[in-house]
Amino acid sequence: MFWRKRKQSDFAAEIEAHLELETEQLKEQGLSDEEARGAARRAFGNVTRAQERFYESARWLWWDHTVQDLRYGLRMLRKNPGFTAITVLTLALGIGANTAIFSVINAALLKPLPYPHPERLVLVWESAPFFGLHDSPVAPANYRDWKARSHSFEEMGALDDNSYSLTGGGAPELIEGGLATASVWRVLRTHPTLGRVFGDEDDRPGAAKVALISDGFWRRRFASDPNILGRTITLNNEKHTIIGVLPADAEPPAVYRGRLGEIWTPLGSAYTTEGLASRGQHMWMVVARLRPGVTLAQANAEMQAIGANPAREYPEWNEEVGTFVAPLREHFVSSSRPVLLILLATVVFVLLIACSNVANFLLCRTANRGKEIAVRAALGAGPRQLIRQFFGESLLLCLGGGAAGLFLATTTFGFLAHLVSGQMPGLKALAIDWRMLAFTLAVAVATAIVFSLVPLLQVRRIDLNHSLKESSRTLAAPSGPRRLQEGLICAEVALAFMLLIGGGLLIRTFARLRRVDIGCRTQNILTMQIHPPAALRNQPQIASYQREVLRRVNSIPGVDSAGFTNHIPVAFKGDMSDITAEGRSDKESPMCNYRMAGPGYLRTMGIPLRRGRDIQETDSAGAPFVVLVNETLARMLWPGQDPIGRRVVFGKDLVPVVGVVGDVHQSGLDVPPQPEFYLSALQAGRLAGALAIHTKVDPASVAGAVRQAIWSVNPDAPITDVATMEEILDQEVFQRRVQTTLLGFFAALALVLSAVGTYGVIAYWVAQRTHEIGLRMALGAERMDVLRLVVVQGFKLTLIGVAIGVTGAFGLTRFLTSLLYSVKPSDPLTFTAVSLLLTAVALLASYIPARRAAKVEPMVALRYE
Repeated sequence: MFWRKRKQSDFAAEIEAHLELETEQLKEQGLSDEEARGAARRAFGNVTRAQERFYESARWLWWDHTVQDLRYGLRMLRKNPGFTAITVLTLALGIGANTAIFSVINAALLKPLPYPHPERLVLVWESAPFFGLHDSPVAPANYRDWKARSHSFEEMGALDDNSYSLTGGGAPELIEGGLATASVWRVLRTHPTLGRVFGDEDDRPGAAKVALISDGFWRRRFASDPNILGRTITLNNEKHTIIGVLPADAEPPAVYRGRLGEIWTPLGSAYTTEGLASRGQHMWMVVARLRPGVTLAQANAEMQAIGANPAREYPEWNEEVGTFVAPLREHFVSSSRPVLLILLATVVFVLLIACSNVANFLLCRTANRGKEIAVRAALGAGPRQLIRQFFGESLLLCLGGGAAGLFLATTTFGFLAHLVSGQMPGLKALAIDWRMLAFTLAVAVATAIVFSLVPLLQVRRIDLNHSLKESSRTLAAPSGPRRLQEGLICAEVALAFMLLIGGGLLIRTFARLRRVDIGCRTQNILTMQIHPPAALRNQPQIASYQREVLRRVNSIPGVDSAGFTNHIPVAFKGDMSDITAEGRSDKESPMCNYRMAGPGYLRTMGIPLRRGRDIQETDSAGAPFVVLVNETLARMLWPGQDPIGRRVVFGKDLVPVVGVVGDVHQSGLDVPPQPEFYLSALQAGRLAGALAIHTKVDPASVAGAVRQAIWSVNPDAPITDVATMEEILDQEVFQRRVQTTLLGFFAALALVLSAVGTYGVIAYWVAQRTHEIGLRMALGAERMDVLRLVVVQGFKLTLIGVAIGVTGAFGLTRFLTSLLYSVKPSDPLTFTAVSLLLTAVALLASYIPARRAAKVEPMVALRYE
């Protein structure tokens, strides 16, 4: 556009000069000054219209030139289908990888949550570092104090997770859902698809039972019945009236649950007046909406001041409890953000390697078009015209690569959705939106701009006289671009090395995690969750129900043993309680995993009994309480002593220790065993709903018979989470597997791209030096000398790239520390293996063109141009 503006200004100056000259000439003919100037202006108007026509034609001329350049570029790409295909494929891999990861980042970090003004939505947490919890749920009475005293929020609401046993009209079904105050819907500004949300009259103890259902549950269970309002359903053996259907992807967040809820009931109606005044039960999530103009820092300061009051007024419950405010989005993505940023950096590296490859391809191709470029320059084509031509070709290549990359990215959406732990409305349904399209287009255009400048590194060195006299089509001065090509190869190798190191470290971490001995049996174990029927209201009934279920399950052919607990190892990481040895201060009470174990559970799971005895049938209601402790807790409370016969303080009871069991990784494969104690499931006062079964056959083959045995005792008990222990362990490491697979795939892709780049450049150099190779061989050089000459050249570049990569990897792998387990970021085995692998691949990429060069016949090579 610069040339057009310059012509426009020159034309305007000429018009002004013409106007003055015309005025003077008319005055000499006897016209007055005013008449002469008017006549000149009329002439000026004619010239202005001519100028406009000129500019219009110039614009059309510019457009015609652009279209012509694009058509010419398309013809040139069609004449070289091999070059075009490999360039588009390389760009598709680089751009597609970036687009795929950006799609997850867009959904998790950039795309607004599906609520009005989501930037003002926050969560208010308690902080309980003595529990090991940064963001702890809130006690009901504390929430009521916050709501009454705070001024930074338009509205504040509370939620709690819940499960509902849906009975009637078929097999019992467990529905995940939650409890919510009426104010939650005002905070989220949720308007139901049908009906209404909770009112304050629904949200109090003793109110009529009502329920809201999700859009998915409405469609799945009731086939989108528009007359659903007013229908009653039986939840936990109580009738509830459906009053509304929530819109899709607008469900409230959950405290712990891994999936979004389907049924919501009023929180206040689920509690008694005494329960709402509790300060010791920390179970609620508090969500709030900031007032306009109030910042997060201001709300934080106010809530910290308000949170200090309960610590002073009720030190028994709140002395060490803090308060803070965090954005709602953080609840969904805080644990996944580091992984996403690492993967984003990884795919940027892949794109850089792909771009280096394409830059090398273009340098080689431009060199082969030297005669053509020299002729165009000799005929008057300036740098701007050449840039426009190169940009047109690069733009076509990059748009093709971007379109192919976008297609590749969309095929990975189902897999990539598992990158973000937890649940967020809309995250599991990744889709193309304007941000994703804009990102892909921006990457493609930016890449095209850079690539259009690469050929100019050679064009500016053209010697027209020499190039036009040469019979060869190549450019005459390749030394500058050659050094650039060498630098690009070194950069590719260095980037590939760093990615391979990251992938290798994660692969070693994953392998070590899968080899972790979790402290219990993992083979031939079937697990399931039995949700207690509402009819079980006291301990004798619960004990009787458990005994009858175990009797019927143990009678199934292929079942070896079975036992009840509250939580299967690794499957659930909650339920913690403080416990201390008799005679110790409450300040010395460690937080422990709280587990219930029925008779036969430890034997079923293969948890070793180190000393003492197991839970027995006699440890039931009415008998003295007993407790088992694990080795970690025994060492913590009675270091160097025998804990058998000693007593622990649990609540207000003194409970004797009757056994010590081995440590179990209850909280995850990468988490060391925590202090832990087991109470008898027959004395716990509530049903330990997790059932573990050891089988002599394939566990999955007896799952149906176990269900029927349980339902034969009580047909209203929903059964969920049926899985083998091996499936639980696979699910535990699933997200790590996804991360490792992705980083490993991108590292392998980087290795392939760097190998292709090395091969392409070495092959081009061999083609350029064919004449020289023939001369060397004619003068007596052996084929091995030629082979060594070419391979050593590629080997030197590889060594330089590896050296740069080692330096970069030492600095970058520290960002992977949070993802590693039992592997150091500077693991020497990984560095050595990657160095050898990359060197071997680079040598192979150099050997193939070197071997072809060594087979050249001297006489043929001497005649080669």
